[in-house]
Amino acid sequence: MLSAPSASPAVPASPWTPAFTRFFLAQCFSWLGSSMTPVALSFGVLRATGSAADLGLVLAASTVPMVALLLVGGVVADRVPRRALLTFTHLSAGLAQAGSALWFLLDATALPLLLGVVALGGMASAFTAPALRGIITDLVPHDAIGRAHAVRTTSRNLTRMLGPAAAGLLVASANAGWALAIDAACLLLAAAVLATIPNAATSHRSAAVAPPRRRRSVRPVLRGLVAELSVGWREFTRHRWILPVTCAFTGMNVLIGGVWLVLGPAAVEHTIGPSGWGLVLAARAAGQVGGGVLAYRFSPSRPMVAALLMPLPYAALFAALAAGSGLTPLLVLAVLAGIGAAVENVVWETALQQRVAREALSRVASIDMLLSFVSVPVGALAVPFVAALIGVPLALAVGAGACVVTLLAPLASADVRGLRRTRGPV
Repeated sequence: MLSAPSASPAVPASPWTPAFTRFFLAQCFSWLGSSMTPVALSFGVLRATGSAADLGLVLAASTVPMVALLLVGGVVADRVPRRALLTFTHLSAGLAQAGSALWFLLDATALPLLLGVVALGGMASAFTAPALRGIITDLVPHDAIGRAHAVRTTSRNLTRMLGPAAAGLLVASANAGWALAIDAACLLLAAAVLATIPNAATSHRSAAVAPPRRRRSVRPVLRGLVAELSVGWREFTRHRWILPVTCAFTGMNVLIGGVWLVLGPAAVEHTIGPSGWGLVLAARAAGQVGGGVLAYRFSPSRPMVAALLMPLPYAALFAALAAGSGLTPLLVLAVLAGIGAAVENVVWETALQQRVAREALSRVASIDMLLSFVSVPVGALAVPFVAALIGVPLALAVGAGACVVTLLAPLASADVRGLRRTRGPV
């Protein structure tokens, strides 16, 4: 890990090292393209096949390989230079997305071809995501990790506001393939920029989390993979504050997947309507951008307390939806929820990367991400079933209460409450 420069505590370390600047540029290319893909792919498939079932197959072709390989991706990202891995995965994803673009631009009809290239992109994502979670510690001083995440969060949320609108215009006026072609070009540009970043000089191994000494004979791949994953799990559980907070955020993702994404639109259908709901979503996105800016200078003395309290506006937002509130209070609460979510994300990522052993960081992150990816569809399936039994307003009210309990429960742990801000490697 790069050591922080000697400086006065009043002058925080800057994240803008040459390596991080190049990495950030590559991320901006990647974010710009990927933010266009959901709209382009969804409406492109619906226009090409006219089948919602086909759209479901395409989305599953992307998600299933990513979830299935995510833990493997964490192992690989801890064992090879992360810059080199990210260069390869961005190149692979760019070529796969170019294949998707051609499928639409050539008016192809063979759905298995599209499923195949989309699956390749999902496989690449399984290795990209853990590597991205681990590489920041290679690029910036220890005291600048939080600021680096704040910059990334703000920029990522800005592209999430701009990309879908651009994709919608392209789909409406031309062909979904052009939006996907832009994404492919952005991914290839990102790979080219990533290739210019020198590999980190520090070793990916340390005595604290080193795997058992290997024999010279060839071991079965599965056994070796399990051994590597066990190292990541030991590091995950060694920090006793990680598991309860991860469980809380997993619970929040269940609520977001069900209460926010499914029951929210149902609750406002006859009040503020689709146009009002669009404004609420935009307000939350604006809050996320503002939260990223705020997080750049926000360094709480008790990071996990702050991370658990910041998303509490979601409880008030769920309660307001249950009460049938008008547009103005929903807009205000959506902004606050967006701010809280962005700050929580930066504080959580910073705490992980400042405390988890660098050579096991991608494996720890892959465990966290696996729970996150699985919990959202679980919520999307389970919460509507509950709402069918007790009604949407009551289900929203229960969701508000569950949100409060989920976020406050980890604070019963002294390890969570007692975690302090750190100024140097732990």
